[in-house]
Amino acid sequence: MTMKFIRIYLLIFTLLINVSVPAVILTKDEVEQADLTLLQDETKVFQSIGMGIALSLAQCEDFDLCSLTVEENEIRVLLNTLESRVDTLVLKQEEAEDPTKFDTVLTAYMNERDIYNSHLEKLQTITSTLDTDNELLDEGQNLDSDFPVESARNEELLEYLNDLEAFEDEELEDDEDLEDLPDLPILEDNNSTP
Repeated sequence: MTMKFIRIYLLIFTLLINVSVPAVILTKDEVEQADLTLLQDETKVFQSIGMGIALSLAQCEDFDLCSLTVEENEIRVLLNTLESRVDTLVLKQEEAEDPTKFDTVLTAYMNERDIYNSHLEKLQTITSTLDTDNELLDEGQNLDSDFPVESARNEELLEYLNDLEAFEDEELEDDEDLEDLPDLPILEDNNSTP
């Protein structure tokens, strides 16, 4: 098993464990009123979303053509939300009687922010590679049709299609058309004695 598949299995396993977490990203007002337990639960929601992003990016790492299921602006919105949470928690921590209680939750948000930043960098690398590949494909389409490689491909394709046509038989009937055929005649038994 390759390392890529092991990572994907681990991400799926972790995602299944986190399914029991209520899937809620808090609003700004809710964050102001939320206790540390609720904020800790929200970090798990960000973890789950991050795993989905990681899976989407992992499917495109080693392939020239793929369709991403995540967009840069979506990651940026999540990053802005995480940055806002960190700023809010730093302010709350400064005003708290026991600031050490905030350390675990604040660290969790900061870790998620760093992970999302790495996802964004990876996405930008993948999209720049895909854009370069698309530009090369577009340039390839503008080539003259007498280009030898393209001509060879066209000839091979034409030859393949001609071979397929050789196997077509007009006498073959579809199963659906069998109902329209007349019944077969009943054969008489030659072994019977008159």
